[in-house]
Amino acid sequence: MKIQNRISLIFTILTAGIIASLSIFIYIFASDSISSSFFHRLEVRSDIVGHAALQDNKSRTSIYYDIKEKHLGDLPFEEHHIIWESEVEKAKKLKERLPVPPSFYDNIIRKEPARFFKNDTSYVGLNIHQSGKNIIMISSAVDLYGLEEKENLKNLLLMGFFISLVFVFTLGKLFSAQVFNPIRRIIRNVRGISAHSLHQRLVIEGSKDEIEDLSHTFNDMLNRLEITFDIQNNFVSNASHEFKTPLTIISGEAQLGLSLDEIPEIARDSFQTIFKEAERLEHLTNSMLSLAQTGFDGKKDQWEKLRVDELVITVKEAVNKIMPSNKVEINFDNLPHDEQMLTINGNETLMVAALANIVLNSCKYSDNKPVDIIITADDSNSIIEIIDRGIGIPDREIAQIYVPFFRASNTEQYKGYGIGLPLAHNIIKMHEGAIEVSSKVGQGTAFKIFLPYR
Repeated sequence: MKIQNRISLIFTILTAGIIASLSIFIYIFASDSISSSFFHRLEVRSDIVGHAALQDNKSRTSIYYDIKEKHLGDLPFEEHHIIWESEVEKAKKLKERLPVPPSFYDNIIRKEPARFFKNDTSYVGLNIHQSGKNIIMISSAVDLYGLEEKENLKNLLLMGFFISLVFVFTLGKLFSAQVFNPIRRIIRNVRGISAHSLHQRLVIEGSKDEIEDLSHTFNDMLNRLEITFDIQNNFVSNASHEFKTPLTIISGEAQLGLSLDEIPEIARDSFQTIFKEAERLEHLTNSMLSLAQTGFDGKKDQWEKLRVDELVITVKEAVNKIMPSNKVEINFDNLPHDEQMLTINGNETLMVAALANIVLNSCKYSDNKPVDIIITADDSNSIIEIIDRGIGIPDREIAQIYVPFFRASNTEQYKGYGIGLPLAHNIIKMHEGAIEVSSKVGQGTAFKIFLPYR
């Protein structure tokens, strides 16, 4: 998940927690307020009914009931139970019938507020004493309006919660997008910088923040990289000339010595050894320089559209010049119908060198047995498969074949320096490709090269 989306999500979750907590607090507070108000209204009615029952004068009793009906009205499912001091049996039966706890009656006896709520019904209890008479009033009613008000409040809070989440997430996305705009700009600029354009630098806007520090750090790194590439490029360019000159002189002098007839045989053997070792050193030097040049990421090489089938034909021609007796066969039977699946972006010289190295290795380590080159493609890559019938590579050593100067344990009788495969591997990596190797000792090796087509 991108950091921008993660920040938006975390911001939304935190805000949702705050809004939910606030909504719960509002709902609880409003519910308590509605319940308290209804309990008070019910207690007023219960008190009026109780005092009316204690009146000996019927006219006064009528007045109490008139006040209740005219000014207070009846509540939904309103019931009043009057228990006189002498009505013990009635009290027991009522206690069994009403779903109130014992603490409710204890509060009535102690003349403390007795309130209880169950199954949408509110219960209140009063201990009324007047003119030497004492009664207990237990009243109940259902607050339909209050329940409806609570339900509306709950729906309103839930709706507000989800609507606010949508707004919070949207604003979070906009906010995080605004915050990450400078970082995205840096990413775009960095993606456009390669070994071809190390002179480019990130634009510094003078914001005096961490983004400016990051831009300065990138620019400093690019300065060091450009200097390093220039030093390496100069070394490789100069070394290729500086090494060849003395080697050419040594080879020439050795050949001159060998052309003399009057030199002793021991001297002739020495000149012959010098000449062979000079040739060997020249080949090794050229290979090492080629391996070093692949570290430039194609900085000075021209990249163009290449067709894989044409590239393989060029490799075959190059192998024919080096090893005319080769038995390399190209299989075109599985070529894709779409030509775009055969077109890659790369440097022809480097790719020919890489593929030729692998093919020549296949010929050499198979004692010039048949080598097949098969060209196919998948959804995103052109595929070149090179299959030989040679000595194979031991399983435990396959992971090391791309290490410079490494040679497998079963190659002592073959001349080589362990540079060809590392060179090919570096070149294919430069082209954003990959190599898969499968091998069995005594049966052969298959190299599968994947090159992304454009």
